[in-house]
Amino acid sequence: MNLSPRWREALLASGHEAIWWRDVGPADAPDEMLFAWARERGYVILTADLDFGHLLSLTGEEGPSVILLRLPSTEPPEALSPVLEVLKRFSEDLESGALALIGPEKTRLRLLPLQ
Repeated sequence: MNLSPRWREALLASGHEAIWWRDVGPADAPDEMLFAWARERGYVILTADLDFGHLLSLTGEEGPSVILLRLPSTEPPEALSPVLEVLKRFSEDLESGALALIGPEKTRLRLLPLQ
């Protein structure tokens, strides 16, 4: 919910399936509800919300995978290239369960569950 709905169109145009949460769930849904929905359907969550990484750490869950944007601009087209690189480079890890942090200087990946 904290990213532009333009992400959906940008990801679809790049050949990735993408859903905007407001199209499938309530805007005021708790993070746990979004996590459960994504985990059950095998979706990766793209967000700039630090709470998502914290929630993964607290719950010890093995999913859903989260891509966390920590860039000066979190909007497409500026942030699209690093997101596409993560989706390509770490596709197997994201399918298994991972937290990818995309920062201005580097990208880090941690496998789930977080310890």
